[in-house]
Formats: sequence, structure tokens, C-alpha cells
Amino acid sequence: MKYFYYLFLVLSLFGCDDNNEDIYRYSKIISQSKDYPVYLDMSEIGNIQVMAKLPQLKPFKILSNENYYFVGDMLKGIHVYEKRAGSVSYLCFIECQYIKDFELADNRLFCNNFVDLVVLDVINPLQTSILHRQKNYFNRFSSYKDYWNIPFVEGKGIVVGSETYVLTGTVTEKQPNLDFNEYDLLYGNLTTKILPDTWFSIHPENDKPYIGIIRVGTDEIYSYGTYNSWAICTFRSGTFISREENLWTTPRGKYAPPYYYSDVYPVRMFFEDSIISVLNGGYNSGVCDCITYDESYPSSFKIYFQEFKPVDITYLPTMQAFFVLWNQSVWAAFKKSDLSQNIIERYKDYNTPTDATSIFSTRNNLITLGNALKIYSPSENELKLEKVYPNISGTCYLKVGNVLAVANAQDLFLYDISDLENIKLIP
Repeated sequence: MKYFYYLFLVLSLFGCDDNNEDIYRYSKIISQSKDYPVYLDMSEIGNIQVMAKLPQLKPFKILSNENYYFVGDMLKGIHVYEKRAGSVSYLCFIECQYIKDFELADNRLFCNNFVDLVVLDVINPLQTSILHRQKNYFNRFSSYKDYWNIPFVEGKGIVVGSETYVLTGTVTEKQPNLDFNEYDLLYGNLTTKILPDTWFSIHPENDKPYIGIIRVGTDEIYSYGTYNSWAICTFRSGTFISREENLWTTPRGKYAPPYYYSDVYPVRMFFEDSIISVLNGGYNSGVCDCITYDESYPSSFKIYFQEFKPVDITYLPTMQAFFVLWNQSVWAAFKKSDLSQNIIERYKDYNTPTDATSIFSTRNNLITLGNALKIYSPSENELKLEKVYPNISGTCYLKVGNVLAVANAQDLFLYDISDLENIKLIP
């Protein structure tokens, strides 16, 4: 009897030890965290609406057709002016949030609405309507330039941040991780209508998304492609058509696609005098790609600057030179005398103090525009200041024939520049 008592006692003790060991070793309460992405709700940003007159804060581009002038206002929208017998009158404001570039083809505006491309019918700007929206059109860079994109998840949208949630529960050897299924249902589709302030600086043209839109020909709209290529779109007969074109496209297009440099990003693109100019900025350096039409083989001039970012550029055929503006001076880049070679032969810094934001040529003169309009006579060794118009100021311009349209924070003004010695305001 005593034998069975001791046996029972031993088994009981060992049994208790096993149970305690199981609880201590394989069962415990822990806390685990999980990050959930927050997606951008585009319902408000994507709204395109016509409003009454608003202040013109940062005008950056002017376009026109037969009836209207369109003035882009950085990150805000487009001011519309109606042409009336040589003068203009303010008509309306088309709100298009986070706009950084736009182009005009007949009565259709192609704009960026943050990362989306929107095509607007502006035959009557007071009744502007959306003809087409191509989502994420300006956020599709690939290969080693994928970091140019604003973070996004295909099928879900732009990622603007994340939220962390902590789950507390019991784990065992058989289930070592907590079950986040209920949290996934609750927090798997978080959204916000607010963009992070850190995405925008005092120079939004240098910030993502990188936008460049130009019209080539009648209605083809060029923008930066996914990788060393053009993204080309049209809107014809109610249909939006888009394609990619690079140097190996058959048949090859008229203009060489831009090259994506390793340490710079495309700040601005424009089409003037049959030359596509792509201005690229880096940390301190910059590159100007001047892409010229060549029926046999698309080609471009590459103008490098080691210590500054180009602000604007123009070409003067009589001197076979590109004139590059930056925020302290004007440079010239002279083409090699052998025109069959796309080579910049030499550079010239004119050491011309300037605060201008635009430079363009008319006849054999150069004109800069900023806090004043200045006219220069250029030569290979000198940039001679001929005249200053201190009452003409602006941040962007449009020159059509002898009419110069200038936009600033106050309004849009038209000037007759047929006589550079006597530029007159068109009332």
C-alpha cells in the first residue's frame, strides 16, 4: 500500500512540473505592432471646377488660342482671359489642384492634376468639363529612376504615410504570431485627403512629381516617358490614345527622347523655335538638353553646368549659340562650327548680374524678364545692355509675333514689342 502511495506522489509531482513547464515555455502574452499604409483620397484633389476671379499667386506659363489666354498658377489652377479687340479681360479661374504644367491643343487643355493627366474641354471656359482622366500618368518612371515616383500601390493609389497599430494577445509554440486579421479589415484601407507638407518646398518645380508637357505638331502632347523615352498622347474623336517612343521605336519619331541622368531630375520642358528644351537640375549642377529635329536621326545638344541649375534657355540662330539664364548671370554655349556635329565647342560666362526668371530672343536681341524687362545686344565676348523697362515685370511670358504677354502677381499685360526702343502697353 505504501508503495502505491509513493508512486502516486511521484507521478503527481512530475505531472505538475510538466504542466507548469508547458505554460511557462510555450504560452505567453506579448504585444506586436503593424504598419498600415495611408492612401490619398483624390475625391477633392481631382475636382476640376470653374470659379470667379482669384488672386494670381505664382504664374508660371502662358498659352493662348484664338479666343483666350490661359495663365497657369503653380499648384492652384489656370486663370482665363478673354481676348477683346487687342486687349484682354479676366474671365474665370479653372481650379486644377497641384498643377505644375499644361498644354493647349485647339480647345483642349492637357494638365497635370497632381500625378493624373486630365484633358479639359475649354471651348467655353465658363463651362469647362473633363473629357478624360489618365490616372498616375506622371508617376510611372521605371528602372533606376523608380525613386522619381511618389510612392504608390498599383490598384490602391498614392501612399502618403502610415499608421502603426499594436495588438496584444497570447502566443504559443503552435501559433507564435498574433492574428492581425481583424486589424487588417479595420485598417487595410486607410485614406486621407491631406498631402504631407514635406512634399512641397518653396520651389515646387523641383519637387515630385516631375512634370513636363509640350505640344509637338498639331495635337500630339509629349511628356517624360517611363525610361529614356517619350510618353506621347492625343485626344481625337473622343478617344484618348497614348504610346511610348524611344530611339528604338519603329518608325522612329522626329525628336530624340530625353536622357535620364543619374544625379539630376527634369525641372522644366518647353518647345520653342522647333527645339525641345529639357532643363535638368541637380544638387548644385544642371544640364540642358536641347533636342533638335533631324529627319535621319533624332539628336540633341547637351549643355552641362557644374555649379548651378539652369533657369531658362533660348537659342539665337545668327550666333549659333544657346543662351542660358541662371539666378546670377547669363552664359552662352556655342555650337561647333561643323553643324553636322552636335557638340558644344565652348562656353562663355558674361558675368551679367541678373535676377530674371525668363530669357528669350527676338531678331538679334536677347530679352530678360524678372523685376524689370532688359534688352541686350549679344556678341561672342560681350552682352551689352541696351535698354531697361523697370515698369515691365513678370514671372512668365508668351511672345506671338510683335505681341508680348506678361503675367505677374497682379494681372496679365500685353505689350507691343515691334519697336524695342519704345515698347508700349496695349490698353
